[in-house]
Amino acid sequence: MDTKLRSIKYSTGAKVAAFLIVWLCVMSAVGSAVFLLYHHETINCKSYFDTYKFKNEFSTLVSNAVEYNVKLKSEANIRSSGDAEDVIKSNLQRYSLIKNKLSGSVNFAYCLKNTSTGEIVSNIKAENAPALIQKQPSVVYYDQWAYNSNHPFGTGITQMLADTPYQIYAAVIEPLKPGDVFYDDFMSYFEIKSLANNITILLIASIILTVLAFTYLIIFTGRREPGGEINLSFIDRLYTDVYSTLVFFAAIISIAVVAHISYSSPGQVETIVIALIFGIDVLIGLSYVLSMIRQIKCGQIFRNTLIYKIFELCFNGKTFKAWTLLLLSGYGLVNGILFAITAASGDGGFFIFVFLVIPFNVAAIYFTAKALLSLSQIMEAAKEISAGNLEYALDNSKISVAFSAFAKDIQSIQGGLKKAVAEAIKGERMKTDLIANVSHDLKTPLTSVINYVDLLKQEDLNNEKAGQYIGILEEKSARLKQLIEDLIEASKASSGNLNVSTEKVDLHELVMQACGEYEEKINKAELDVHIAADEEVSITADGIHMWRIVENLLSNVVKYSLPHTRVYINVAKSESYGLLIVKNISATPLDLRPEQLTERFVRGDESRTTEGSGLGLSIAQSLTNIQGGRFKIEIDGDLFKVTVEIPLWEEI
Repeated sequence: MDTKLRSIKYSTGAKVAAFLIVWLCVMSAVGSAVFLLYHHETINCKSYFDTYKFKNEFSTLVSNAVEYNVKLKSEANIRSSGDAEDVIKSNLQRYSLIKNKLSGSVNFAYCLKNTSTGEIVSNIKAENAPALIQKQPSVVYYDQWAYNSNHPFGTGITQMLADTPYQIYAAVIEPLKPGDVFYDDFMSYFEIKSLANNITILLIASIILTVLAFTYLIIFTGRREPGGEINLSFIDRLYTDVYSTLVFFAAIISIAVVAHISYSSPGQVETIVIALIFGIDVLIGLSYVLSMIRQIKCGQIFRNTLIYKIFELCFNGKTFKAWTLLLLSGYGLVNGILFAITAASGDGGFFIFVFLVIPFNVAAIYFTAKALLSLSQIMEAAKEISAGNLEYALDNSKISVAFSAFAKDIQSIQGGLKKAVAEAIKGERMKTDLIANVSHDLKTPLTSVINYVDLLKQEDLNNEKAGQYIGILEEKSARLKQLIEDLIEASKASSGNLNVSTEKVDLHELVMQACGEYEEKINKAELDVHIAADEEVSITADGIHMWRIVENLLSNVVKYSLPHTRVYINVAKSESYGLLIVKNISATPLDLRPEQLTERFVRGDESRTTEGSGLGLSIAQSLTNIQGGRFKIEIDGDLFKVTVEIPLWEEI
């Protein structure tokens, strides 16, 4: 369960999901914050009648009622006012506009009373209009001296009533009826109030999810396993300063476009465009931040800059010429002039910046990156060659003039390495062939010796000493035969001339069978063997080669272990490999390095009094390698430990 959870945490899918969560939550959080800020006044008001929007609209209608009935009165009054023709025309238009607005208001009611004549003018047909209006919560009263209202524009209304016998009562009649701006704003107010709590919760949840997902990305971005190397993505190949400049330009362009759209009252389409631009900017910004985090983890954020590479090549390499510094100075000078022109152009500076400065810098970055692309190709070639791929082809046609000498040096190194490796392989092959041929030539006369020893055993020699001599000859010839066979097998294994036929092999069962066959020898060596194994460890291996590996390890244990000690054999598995671990106590001090014990004819018994050939561990290592496994020896004092790792069997 822990392994599965660990693999999920480091999986690409989890990182993509966290990236999308951060992006969506940032969009959601910003949208929620904008909504709450934009409707801040509405949300904080206890009722619709306390909102600035209501007070403004209501005061405007009161002002219009006074202007319509006291100042303008009628079209005939305007025409007979004696004002200039253009003033009369303007007042007539104003009179018509106010008349239409007052007649279109369903919920607004006013009552204008002439205190001198007692005449009452009202837009409602109630018998006692003033009493009805005064019952409403939003009622206001104005006369030529004072007003009892906290609504805006009260002073302007009082000035229009100055030196007149008029007083006015006005209110919005409740309950509101559909048909005018008051009703529409009233419904909008309650819709906003009902959304406010949900949007606040959404804002808090978005912030929490953003923090959690972003923290996850900071910790796990670039890693595919616990403690593994940082894996850079394709976007990380961009130079840090070039990437930062591109992100900065993208931000400037986005701000300019949004400012231009917001200059006029944005509609639904404009709002969607702004949201789309913001979403793209969040994606760009999040990708940029994660890229910088990965490069910080790799310790290359400063070394992976174009400026660093240029200065490194200018002052430490021979590929750049003197004109490179002049070119860089010229680039900086032209940029300085362009920015000065932009700053001095006032309102036109934006267009100069967008259509001149940005294209110039983008073009400069493009051509510089194109020229330096050849450097990345040379570095890739050097990396491949250092990894052992001596056949990697570097295309000279894509290398710029500045780096041509560098490319030729790399190709010269590649040619020298290929020649050295070819000679080393040739020497190793000659050595292997020599061993194989000599072993074969030794095997032929040895067979004759063994046959003649068998013939002598059949003769009646009647001589006790002669019988002993024949026994010694038989023993030594058998040992010599085994040594020659081991030598031939070691040569074949190290040169890769053995066939490997992989199949599903039960490692535990194989070890138990081998221990059973070696039980007599183990008991004779006075050893106590302890086997610990997982339930089932199936590996992808050649059964014959695996049997030889286990046989050689057990033979090594029997020959070189200290009597009356324990031998521990563990069969287990890791994430990708089946493990065979053998631990025993050496009878003689181990004063060798672990890697020396896998060399041919090297034995832990330096006095060479035991019957070993010094080829067992070398053969075991070679057989492990040709099966795609790993062979490791560890020495701790007299403790000798061998670990064999073979790929696990994968069910199809």
